[in-house]
Amino acid sequence: MSSSHRPSAPSAGTLTSRGHARRERLLDAARDVFLEQGYASASVNEIVARAGGSLATLYKQFGNKEGLFMAAMERHVATAWAAIEEGRRSDRTVEEVLFELGRRMLMLVFDPAVIRLFRGLAFEAERAPALGELFLRHGPDRTRRQLADYLQEQIRQGRLTLDDPREAAGMFIGMLLGEWHVDALLGRDVYPTRDQCDARARRCTALFLRGASA
Repeated sequence: MSSSHRPSAPSAGTLTSRGHARRERLLDAARDVFLEQGYASASVNEIVARAGGSLATLYKQFGNKEGLFMAAMERHVATAWAAIEEGRRSDRTVEEVLFELGRRMLMLVFDPAVIRLFRGLAFEAERAPALGELFLRHGPDRTRRQLADYLQEQIRQGRLTLDDPREAAGMFIGMLLGEWHVDALLGRDVYPTRDQCDARARRCTALFLRGASA
């Protein structure tokens, strides 16, 4: 089903405390099932069985399988996005914010289950382009947009010099993932440790900021 025909679902903010708890259980179960089995093989019946509740509740809160998948994946990657918001609320430097975003993204993306999910989505997208587009809009596109907005703020405050913050956001993320992501998607065992992710995030941040100050 395309995103334009998905039934609307209530926002989390309109739920009661019990409804919110049910939603969280469904999202936890959905994250686990999608990461274990991939999108195509995942069963909403199994998700409900793990979470408790009913299919009616699932469809009422998320519309359908696509809606549940997007909500679960958005929440799963929120730890990476949170680095930007945390930076805004604190006195962290641009370098500190980019490093923290980078290390979190690397730890998230190179989780073996996430790599398997990416492979499955790439295969599914040829058969169902709308699913691929939906994932891009709610995942990679949103990450680039949030980073671009942060970079634009830093430009206005005189902390960075960039001609195109949206292009720069894509270049920073592309540099982070780089050859590791291509290798992992094509079957190589690329499972960087936390120390390796930290080191790569620092190198990419330093290279990016040197370019931004040139």
